[in-house]
Amino acid sequence: MNYKLLVSLLILCGLSSCKNTDTSATDENIIVKAVEVELDKKLDSIHQLKQFHGIGVSIVNKKGPVFQEGYGYLDRKIRADYTENTIQNIASISKVILGLTLAKAVEDGHIKLDDDINNYLDFNVRNPQYPDDPILVRHLTSHTSSILDGDYYDLSYINLEDDAVDNPKIDQEELAYFHSQKTAPCLEAYLKEGLQTVDSTQTSYIFHQFAPGTAYSYSNIGAGLTALIIEKATKTSFKGYSKKHIIDPLGLKNTSWNVADLDSRQRSTLYSTLELRYPVYRLITFADGGLYTTPNDLGIILTELINGYNGKGTLLKTSTYVQLYKKQLNESMFKTEKSLADFQKGFNKGMFITYERDGIGHSGGDPGVSTLMYFNPKTSIGQITFLNTDFNSQEAYDSFIAIDSILKEYGNKLLKK
Repeated sequence: MNYKLLVSLLILCGLSSCKNTDTSATDENIIVKAVEVELDKKLDSIHQLKQFHGIGVSIVNKKGPVFQEGYGYLDRKIRADYTENTIQNIASISKVILGLTLAKAVEDGHIKLDDDINNYLDFNVRNPQYPDDPILVRHLTSHTSSILDGDYYDLSYINLEDDAVDNPKIDQEELAYFHSQKTAPCLEAYLKEGLQTVDSTQTSYIFHQFAPGTAYSYSNIGAGLTALIIEKATKTSFKGYSKKHIIDPLGLKNTSWNVADLDSRQRSTLYSTLELRYPVYRLITFADGGLYTTPNDLGIILTELINGYNGKGTLLKTSTYVQLYKKQLNESMFKTEKSLADFQKGFNKGMFITYERDGIGHSGGDPGVSTLMYFNPKTSIGQITFLNTDFNSQEAYDSFIAIDSILKEYGNKLLKK
């Protein structure tokens, strides 16, 4: 037994006269603490490999956080600690919050999932190869809309730093892929250009060869389009609607779709390598990956998702959560051998939420960002991982996956599952 833990137990026994009625609870607390210490050591050992500047983790259940911790730095220059309250964008995990926001708009009668998206837009959208086949809102949520990302999606990353060019601290090779905020179009203009291009030789052509609703193909642009539909249907900004109905009711103090709303001192720098960083950036299609939050706040969201799955959520009606989690894909929608194999292993999609990795949730990846958020529907235990540094080796990727595995293992130990 750990010496410090034993001393703590002896002190506690002295204060309480070691009454028999307290022994069981005390022993259990000691065991839990020992497991936490062991978990902390394992995670710190991965941090000590120096593959990432900052790591944030959280384990939650139906009651809330069970374990939260940060390792390393949110900024290598000032050596500020990365903690459970460090803010960074979470890449495609943002789509889960998009799904919750859409579900609320559906619940409130603003949107119908089986409506033609053109019912809500000020411009017409059809796959040019299937002009008579409507794209439904539901198709966007399941990534079966036939809208692809392609090279056009790369134009959605916008550099927010005026002095980034020739800055020796910023990765200039990566900076070349970012675009100036001075010329960046708004979400609607960006989508309109791409979705109304009919010449398949153009970069802005963003349609697959399959008909809407017939095949699965992941679409970030489809997620951005969903945000625009919510804006049109609710007659308010997507960011405002999401804040009012999702972020604020959960009491999330360090979460926003607008980076300017949050304390920059708590925001992590994002790194392309251990030496170079990315500029501060945003996405035109923000709803697909641009939510800023912390391991602690995302843990609150994950607890709500767990409770919603179990019929005890607070944000949405139980019937709405049933819709959110309803699997929408079938075998015929997978056109490659690999994707079909994934489906046969359990991969599926609800309303922007994913069934995979023996759980329900989402992963995320953007410049300088790698994230995971999943819960086990059988045990109601979930785990979250944040990284603020790109993978630059297979070993770094393996460490990322190892963190998730460790969190799963020790989540079960802490909660005796």
